Amino acid sequence: MIMSTDVSEATVMLEAFRVTELRLLLSRMGKSKSGLKKELMARVRDLLRNDCSAELLSAVRELHTHRQVSKNTRRSSKSSPVQIISMPECVSPASVCSEPQMIKLPFYQTLDTLLPPTPLVRTCEGIMQNSDFLIHLNANQQAQIQKSRTSKSGSTSLQVVIRICYSESIGVEEDQYPPNIGVSVNHANCPIQCSYSSNKMGTEPSRPCLPIDITPELYITFTNRFSVVWGNFGKSYAVAVYLVRVVSCQELLDQLLRAAVEPLELCRRRVSEKLRSDPESEVSTTGLQVSLMCPLAKLRVCVPCRAAGCAHLQCFDASSYLQMNERKPRWSCPVCHRFAPCDELRIDSLLCEVLERCGEDVEEIEFLSDSSWRAVRHERDDRNKESLLHKGYSQRVESVVVDLTQCSSDDEEFQKEESVSTHLEDKSVHFRKSGIVKTSGPKSRKKRVHNY
Repeated sequence: MIMSTDVSEATVMLEAFRVTELRLLLSRMGKSKSGLKKELMARVRDLLRNDCSAELLSAVRELHTHRQVSKNTRRSSKSSPVQIISMPECVSPASVCSEPQMIKLPFYQTLDTLLPPTPLVRTCEGIMQNSDFLIHLNANQQAQIQKSRTSKSGSTSLQVVIRICYSESIGVEEDQYPPNIGVSVNHANCPIQCSYSSNKMGTEPSRPCLPIDITPELYITFTNRFSVVWGNFGKSYAVAVYLVRVVSCQELLDQLLRAAVEPLELCRRRVSEKLRSDPESEVSTTGLQVSLMCPLAKLRVCVPCRAAGCAHLQCFDASSYLQMNERKPRWSCPVCHRFAPCDELRIDSLLCEVLERCGEDVEEIEFLSDSSWRAVRHERDDRNKESLLHKGYSQRVESVVVDLTQCSSDDEEFQKEESVSTHLEDKSVHFRKSGIVKTSGPKSRKKRVHNY
């Protein structure tokens, strides 16, 4: 049983956490790690208040203990050159990594490591730093890249990429560029696709930070030198180089269709649990309506899927979701906004069956209490709304005409005519005095009123 004192203690421990520890904690709990430190802190506090578990409390204590051990190690290293610090029993040796582990990217399949994660070390005074590295391709790597370059498809499926992340970490890290980053390979600048949320000095590029392709500038048979220019603002980073194969959206979709289809009975059981009435509730659920339209593409779903941790029945189209994350990898569920990575996606076989059986014009269905379903059509309601709107518009137009007719009268028309006549008479007197018009009279005034 979780006590309130345990939650209060964990909340106090959070005050000392850094961004890397907050991201690691959210990653373990299956939550999004993007955002500023205050947003990450608010997300963890919300978990402690509303969805606290023994696993969350244990992770907070473990990270706090490791932080204290690291702090004591740094202090002792200043006082004595060599000192051995024993590891507490609550922190397992496997959780403390000698080098950061980079998160697996669905669109990049790692084939080989050319340079393991290596820290970017400060080499001079000042803010801007320059770190140089050497890499050399072995015979197997040379053959793979050469074959990819001469392929008939014309597209390079194999790439040599640079990835950068935080180095002070005890878990899996996402790609993050340092401020004012620049990369050159063999004295040729490499394009970096990144944007900044602010022009303030020291601002890191906004996520997502994608791997940097350096394949076009590489020497196949010679040693390559690449340089990373970066701004030193107190954070530590590590750089790594990998040989990867670029994976397309269609390949990922085929993998989902082969290995991530939920059994039909499991899908039916999920619907039954949603429809199961609560004996303590006075209102019982007799049906659940589910839209067949994708919230991303606003079109009919072709391959319905959701993340394994999502509790809703609503699905989104797998192909649209993969294409969106290929352009901008956020991996956030469009329905509940929960972190939904590619390896957690599941295809709903029940909705696949529904899509095959119902008509193309059906946009919504309803699951009934006997585990069956029916199509929900709104055509008649839409027609009624259109007729009512048209009728209301006609009434408004007619009312405007009636009001204008009622407001007009012979007296007002006579007053308007008299005012116009007076105005023209004044003008004729002015013209006569100025010599422009010699004669004017009632007949001419009437003629002018008629012409006007």
